[in-house]
Amino acid sequence: MFILDYQKPGQATDGVAEIYAHFLGRSEVPAPLQLLSASPEMLGLQFEQIRYFMGHERLNFPMLAAIRFLAASQACFDHCLILNRTWLNKSGLSAQDMDNLSKGEPVDAFSDAENALLHAVRKVLAKEAVHEKEMATLRGMGWKDSDILDACAQGTAIIGMSYLIKAFEK
Repeated sequence: MFILDYQKPGQATDGVAEIYAHFLGRSEVPAPLQLLSASPEMLGLQFEQIRYFMGHERLNFPMLAAIRFLAASQACFDHCLILNRTWLNKSGLSAQDMDNLSKGEPVDAFSDAENALLHAVRKVLAKEAVHEKEMATLRGMGWKDSDILDACAQGTAIIGMSYLIKAFEK
C-alpha cells in the first residue's frame, strides 16, 4: 500500500497494535493511520486527535464525517471519501442529502446551524476567508469559536493527509 515501512493490521506491535484494536471489528483500519504507523509517535498524536473529536461536545459523528467527506472530495482522496460516505449513509443520510452535501447545498439531515458551519468549512477548504459577519452569524446560531476552528481544522487535516498518502502510495 505504501513505500514507507509501516505496520499492517494483524502484524502491528505495541502501541500501534493498541490503536488498531479500536478499529478492528468495526471497520478497516483507515489507510492514513496505517501510513502514520511508519512513525508510531505521529500515529499516537493522530489518534489523540481522533479521540478528541470522538468526544467533542458539539460536533457529532455525522457532522465530522460530513466535514471529512467535503475535504476528501476536494482533495480527490478516495480512501477517506469512501469511508466517510459509508459512515454518513450508516448515520442515516439519504442519497439526496449526499447529493446536496456534494453540491454545497443545505442538507436536510443537518440543522440550519450545522449547514451554516459546513458552509464555513467549505470556504476554508477553498482557501477563502471567513468574514466577521459570518462569524457573528455562526456565534448567533450557538457555535463557539472553538467549534468553528475545530470543524475547519478537521477539514484541513484531511487535505494534509491526502498529500502524504499521494506522496507515499505504491
